[in-house]
Amino acid sequence: MASESAPPPQCQPFTYYKVTKYGSASYKPRGPIVSNYNSSSHKSTLTYAIETTQARETTWAAELGGSVSWGIGQVEAKTSYDVTKKVSRGVTVTNRMSVDSRKRGYTQPMVEYRKFSIDKWRELGNCRQDRIGTVGRLKAITSHLHFAECQTRSSDGCRPKP
Repeated sequence: MASESAPPPQCQPFTYYKVTKYGSASYKPRGPIVSNYNSSSHKSTLTYAIETTQARETTWAAELGGSVSWGIGQVEAKTSYDVTKKVSRGVTVTNRMSVDSRKRGYTQPMVEYRKFSIDKWRELGNCRQDRIGTVGRLKAITSHLHFAECQTRSSDGCRPKP
């Protein structure tokens, strides 16, 4: 009696892209540090209107092609991040910050960057996956309206942290 073996699995070959986030978020300033003093005997919400002095943009480092717009599309389609391509200077942004009684609140507008690698893969006829290579790397603006904050009673001030 001859033994029967199952035929090897068959898959339809195709190529696809995989997006991987790497590293942690980084922040770059969009404008100056500004401060307001809460002279009230109660915690108060202070409003800061700041004109941005720095333009920032999402950058693309291609290895196998693509463009910044294509990379943004891949990241947005395959992750939960919305990516901003570019932010301009000369725009007034507003932050509302809760500041304790008799303290000075400091704030600075920032952008948040995250890094992504976009790799090209293919599935072979035997159902195995094979990495073709890295198409490119995106340093993406994932928050264009991010504020660093701190508050202090010290006359030396404080350095806002994102």
